[in-house]
Amino acid sequence: MDRLRTFGIVAHIDAGKTTLTERILFDTGAQSWVGSVDEGTAAMDFLPAERSRGISITAAATRVGWGEHTLQVVDTPGHVDFVAEVERCLRVIDGVVVLVDAVRGVESQTRAVWRQTVAAGLPRLVFVNKLDRAGADFPGVLAEVAEQLECTAVAMVVPLHDESGRFAGLGDALTGAVQWFEGRPAAELVPGLKAELLAAHERLVEVAADHDEQVMAEVVAGRGVAAERLRAALRAAFLRGEVVPVLGGAALYNRGIDWLLDALVCFLPAVSELPARGIWALPGAGDPAGPACALVFKVQHLDRVWNYLRVVRGRLVAGAALARGQKPELPANEAAELWCVRGDRPEAVASAGPGEIVVVPGEHGWRTGDTVCDPRDVAVLPSPRFPSPVLAVTFEPDRAEDAARLYQAVQMLAVDDPTLRVARERDRIVVRGMGELHLEITADLVRARVGVGFRVSKPRVDRRETVTRRATGSAEVRALVAGSERTARCEVAVAPQPDGGPAAVVDEVGGAIAQTAMGELRHRALAGLHAGPLHDATLHLRAVAGEAGVEVLVEQAASKAFENALAAAGLVELEPWVAFEVLAPTGSSNAVLADLRARQAEVEGVAAGRLGARLTGRAPLARMLGYVTRLRSISKGLGQVSMRPAGFAVPGAAANGPG
Repeated sequence: MDRLRTFGIVAHIDAGKTTLTERILFDTGAQSWVGSVDEGTAAMDFLPAERSRGISITAAATRVGWGEHTLQVVDTPGHVDFVAEVERCLRVIDGVVVLVDAVRGVESQTRAVWRQTVAAGLPRLVFVNKLDRAGADFPGVLAEVAEQLECTAVAMVVPLHDESGRFAGLGDALTGAVQWFEGRPAAELVPGLKAELLAAHERLVEVAADHDEQVMAEVVAGRGVAAERLRAALRAAFLRGEVVPVLGGAALYNRGIDWLLDALVCFLPAVSELPARGIWALPGAGDPAGPACALVFKVQHLDRVWNYLRVVRGRLVAGAALARGQKPELPANEAAELWCVRGDRPEAVASAGPGEIVVVPGEHGWRTGDTVCDPRDVAVLPSPRFPSPVLAVTFEPDRAEDAARLYQAVQMLAVDDPTLRVARERDRIVVRGMGELHLEITADLVRARVGVGFRVSKPRVDRRETVTRRATGSAEVRALVAGSERTARCEVAVAPQPDGGPAAVVDEVGGAIAQTAMGELRHRALAGLHAGPLHDATLHLRAVAGEAGVEVLVEQAASKAFENALAAAGLVELEPWVAFEVLAPTGSSNAVLADLRARQAEVEGVAAGRLGARLTGRAPLARMLGYVTRLRSISKGLGQVSMRPAGFAVPGAAANGPG
């Protein structure tokens, strides 16, 4: 366990995450070839949809060796539509490598994933990639990281340039070691290169002194600080989240990958050093002798169902029985096999201890966020929360008899993806997702799996409803049952929910009859009312009365009481908003700005970016559908946009209200 390091790679789309992972696989000897995203040979992008589009859609895990250490690497998607993949992976990693493009600098999704990692309490290391590109600016990106991500960023590996200004080497600011890629630097360059390295080293000493009293004492006394002492001080500050080491390189040409691996081994925590938070707050976490307990952080239907687990306590053994912590009353499942995986290539293992990521193949009924554990010692680990979908499309089969197969295929994908919702309306299947790309790829995956023809409607905004004030509703239902009159009464209170999010249903009375009413309330609140599911509201079941055998009457009374409460609470419709960041090249920024305003967007900032103007703001999602195509037309293919959910608001209201 002390030689195990587990980390994720996160970044804005096209920053080079998968390319970096492929170089790690090659450099560590895990594979004998260098996979390419463009050629569709990347081991970590193994789904046909990923290889055809050249983007990562799902997270992939692999295990490699570096020296005497084992590294578990999780490669995550960069597109905002696949935020669930990043969110669930953050639950099971111990640190992150944040990739930043040396030309484009800190981008919108860089900031988004940075916020996610900060919220998860993960230590962060930055790798400035693509230093070989024209326009690469390492000092500028370093300053951006410090300013925009609000952290103490310190360069540990800096780029060196030859007499023509080309990226030709790397220098280690900690030890003074140098890698020169081709030949040797010209003699006249050596003094300048030494001065660069010395300045970077002095900055390291300054940062270490700010976070370590012993280093400060050495500096004040005028004594030099040994590299190992500096490294230890910086590592302690890194693990506390106070310092962000920054390294440079070019993953495509395998520049700087070895030093990145060395830094990961040096800085990332071992299992025994993990703080007691998240899944590691479990009593006995990290103890290989304790009762087995693991978190299911990903479920994927491939040739079989792949259940990805990270072991938190004890040892998982092939053939052992595992209970589901959330539903201990269900029979335990036998984990007949355990796999260690490298992308899509499994290798059977006999057991796995704390910290290890493994796959249990087979349909066990597990879902993302489930805890699996020793049936004799049931535990429940905290599970990730995912945002609600904001767009919906309809899948309509060409033949009515194919509807059942189509529905089953989409349901299977919804098991894999917690942000995908599916409902059946006669022969049509309503699919809800996080964005246009998300739904488009879902349709492609379904076609590949079932091979039946179906039509996909244009995306429509998935609206919500909420209440404006607290109100109470009651209802009574009477009916003749077996010759005698039976009665069921229900009272429901509804109020705005201060913390936002999906509707919450609270049982204030208890009892078997109340549970019947609760089931009806949950169904009505979450399945949709007039415009969509209830949002930002709390339902209180205050009173229920009835007799045994009148469950249908109780459900009817709960439904009517709910309707009466909503009518009195001022039901209003909400539409989703998005926060956007648009990069408009020089010469097209005015046209881009005019188009955004025509879409009722609220532009909050216009600033000079690395490749033109950067426009930020918020807008109704419905007005931004198809915007990518329009932006490409305005900017002659050079503009870029990224969007992320920014809450809900009443249609036509100001954007400063989504929550």
